[in-house]
Amino acid sequence: MKTKNYLIAIAIFGGMLFTAYAANTANQDEQQTAVRKDQIKIPSGG
Repeated sequence: MKTKNYLIAIAIFGGMLFTAYAANTANQDEQQTAVRKDQIKIPSGG
């Protein structure tokens, strides 16, 4: 019974770590792919 409780606790902790990592990765992707409009130069002839 003790082993079962330890396994459940480890599974929950691992799930929380995975969720936090996935959320952090998603936030970094959004920040890196953001387009800064002040860097875009539209040519006058086109």
